[in-house]
Amino acid sequence: MALDKNKTGIMAAISAATEGKAPIGKNRAHRSLPKGTVGSVRAGLGGIQEIDTSLILPWGPQDRLELTAVNTGDDDVLDLAQSIKASGQQVPVLLRPAGQHDGKFEIIYGRRRILACQQLGIPVKALIRTLDNGEALIAKGLENASRQDLSFYERARFAQAILDQGYSREQTLQSLSISKNTLSQLERVARLVPDAVGEAIGPAHGAGRPKWMTLAAACEGGVLSEANALKVLDQLSDDVGSDARLQAVLASLDKRGPKEVRSRLRSPVDGALVKSTKSSVTVTIKRAGRGKEFADWFDEHIDRLISESYRSFNNEAEDKHG
Repeated sequence: MALDKNKTGIMAAISAATEGKAPIGKNRAHRSLPKGTVGSVRAGLGGIQEIDTSLILPWGPQDRLELTAVNTGDDDVLDLAQSIKASGQQVPVLLRPAGQHDGKFEIIYGRRRILACQQLGIPVKALIRTLDNGEALIAKGLENASRQDLSFYERARFAQAILDQGYSREQTLQSLSISKNTLSQLERVARLVPDAVGEAIGPAHGAGRPKWMTLAAACEGGVLSEANALKVLDQLSDDVGSDARLQAVLASLDKRGPKEVRSRLRSPVDGALVKSTKSSVTVTIKRAGRGKEFADWFDEHIDRLISESYRSFNNEAEDKHG
């Protein structure tokens, strides 16, 4: 049901685009293509068309990690190619005319399907719509929302890529259909986990928000450096899966070195870091941005909070021991 609903949303965005109703953004560059261009003519034909893959150019924020041996993306494309060869391409990709290259098109979504068709040497089935950048982003985001195989980390990188290309937070929220809190978490992971570390780990489809937030907190707290994380990953063989690679980095946080203290880090809310060792529990709240207001509030109420927590601890201890 969720998949059908999202696909309906995608088609609604495309329909709005062809009627001149933009969900977000004011960029109409692709609306002003001369009517005689090959791209605009193909866009006006409607329906599913077969397009030579050599005519298709990349566009927009990246929604996946690059296809590498680490994340086994190449195997995914090969499997998809075999599926298309056996059963045909079941779902069309979405393209738009390339504004600066007459007769060519830009990918809105469906990159792996295009790569699979390219490997098979066959044209790709596509819908071609004249979309501005805002509408294209909406369609790309809705199609991503309908997929179950985009990992938390890939979503974080996708959200950051959208923001890096100059879109507003409101546009990003709308295109990804997420809350402000979720966007903040995705931004935190994308910002704090070095790109080189994330790419060396891979998408880690089996790992959700908590593990990536723990890794982000370790990087923020200085417990884990980019060099140390890459050193751990370099020791793993190439056939170690992405989830196992992430787990290996997290496990390295618990190993006692000559001058290290065994500790666990977590970040229950943005800007707050809890460090638990055998000898103490430390809470750090950074006075930066909106975190300053929370830090000031926490400083004012910490005595009461600790007293209430201690009373709760004593009550639970009495109930436990009778």
